[in-house]
Amino acid sequence: MEENMQINSKAGIADTVLFIIYPVLTYFLSSYAMYEKFWGENPKTAAANILFFEILLFFLFCIVNKAKTAMRLEIIFFWLFGIINAYLYRFRRSYLRPWDITSVGTAANVAGNYDYTPEIRMTVSLLILILLVFAARFCSLEADTLFKKRRPLRAVGALLSLCLILSMTFLAQRNTVKDMLGIYTTFFDSKGMMKKNGIALNFLYQMKYLNVEKPKGYNKKEQEELLSSYVADSAAPENLPDIIVIMDEAFSDPAVDGDFSVNEDYMPFFHSLQEGRENTVTGYINVSVNGGNTPNTEFEFLTGNTLGFLPEGSIAFQQFVRRAIDSIPHYLKGYGYRSFASHPYKASGWDRPRVYPLLGFDEMYFKEYFEELDPKPVRNYISDESHFEAVSALMDEFGKEGPVFSFNVTMQNHSGYSKEDYDNFERLINVRVPEGKEEQAVTMDNYLSLMKYSDDALSKLIKKYEECDRKTMIVFFGDHQPEASTFDVMWEENGKYWDDLSEEDHVNTYRVPFAIWANFDIDEMTGIETSADYLGNLMLKEAGFSLPSYRAFLEAFSKEHPVVSAVRYVDDKGNSVMHDDWGDALIEYQKMQYYELFDAPEPQDQ
Repeated sequence: MEENMQINSKAGIADTVLFIIYPVLTYFLSSYAMYEKFWGENPKTAAANILFFEILLFFLFCIVNKAKTAMRLEIIFFWLFGIINAYLYRFRRSYLRPWDITSVGTAANVAGNYDYTPEIRMTVSLLILILLVFAARFCSLEADTLFKKRRPLRAVGALLSLCLILSMTFLAQRNTVKDMLGIYTTFFDSKGMMKKNGIALNFLYQMKYLNVEKPKGYNKKEQEELLSSYVADSAAPENLPDIIVIMDEAFSDPAVDGDFSVNEDYMPFFHSLQEGRENTVTGYINVSVNGGNTPNTEFEFLTGNTLGFLPEGSIAFQQFVRRAIDSIPHYLKGYGYRSFASHPYKASGWDRPRVYPLLGFDEMYFKEYFEELDPKPVRNYISDESHFEAVSALMDEFGKEGPVFSFNVTMQNHSGYSKEDYDNFERLINVRVPEGKEEQAVTMDNYLSLMKYSDDALSKLIKKYEECDRKTMIVFFGDHQPEASTFDVMWEENGKYWDDLSEEDHVNTYRVPFAIWANFDIDEMTGIETSADYLGNLMLKEAGFSLPSYRAFLEAFSKEHPVVSAVRYVDDKGNSVMHDDWGDALIEYQKMQYYELFDAPEPQDQ
């Protein structure tokens, strides 16, 4: 009997040791699934992550009773979490953040467009997972035994561990704990944050940015009084122009990122616009996103608000457009404009069917509408050429009743830019690379060829309206640059790597070209450097409109800060200041934006 007790005691110790070690293995396995150098650079944050996994395992143990079941649930979940993050970083150079969960539906829409071939590390981590799942069977601990089959005690154990999890979440977001643990907070360095903070702590820390706090010194009445001092004079052109805005998916000029040469110009028409064409304004806008999150650029352009004052990584459409807010369509309705928005892809993306009416659009057109027109596809998407032709037809139809404003988000150039060949897509552009790197350059070749397709479509659209009797303005710009991996061959040839870019190089990856063209007299300008939140102002002024109160405030503010994005601001002396170093320099803009988003009365269309 004594021998049996000794055996049971040894077995119990072994079970306990395995139970305690398992969360440590979970931490390292999930980290390894994401990146090869899986050991944390900060021992304090590594310890915090392991503590979290220990508490979570005990919580699961109390809930499911069998330790082996709890252990398997935890390690499988976080292995999957690590694998998802690994693919996200491959495709978009960023890891999963709390607010990304609201974008799951949109991600599912385009999930089939990427190459999911696993890296060796991912396969090895799967084999390790299988071994650890099998090893869990040797842990025979049961919560009923530990708590002597007292369900109330087991419930108390679960409740206490849950409280500890919530406490860790709260503490991880406090500045004192951040400083004590050395939590890394450079948000544009997504990989650095994940490696230095760890998979769990990084996620818990970023949860602090799910809500927008009132800016320091904010007072609703003061903002109302300040806004009332910017009274618009309601000036408008005598003959109201139609306005076509095209936000072209991933349209950019990688020449801002690095040097490369090609067999022929990938956007000859757009480059000709940049040379000072009559009745044309060109330049670059600084956007707040790279490689994805298209609706954030929509939000900035249409509302004049910046992502710079919202939690890092926010999707403004889904998180903060909860009611009707000031926007270009609402303003133009006061002049008798009808407005429509179009996007030749699934309506489920980014909650647009709910948001567009709140921004004042009268009509919306999505993939189903365009498919009825028998459009020409490029790869798996409706081409820009077919999209623009359909928009022109809608403009003609709407224009019978008065001036029209349309906002159109294309789909042709959406990633990924895989090496797959298509019957409806010709690789027109080839990057010149050293012998042996031709295969590596195919992704960039495909991307630049798509730019050529878009350039040709824009040329045809403008040519049509050159011959049109109706006053028309066309505003064309990209929503963001493509995933950084698209240009890997260029980075390498320039001796640069995404994880080690200089501040200047990093800033350039958030710059995309824009053009404002009209078939009537406007001021010609080239080399304009602005941001997406200010571009709407430039459009309205060039079209001959005075600015409404909020935009008049922004216009005045832009004189001292001509660029404001979630990445940086630029002052009137040309100094570039990264987001983490802003301090209170933009506090007046921040307070006014908070008022516009959360406290201002809903716009009343005249």
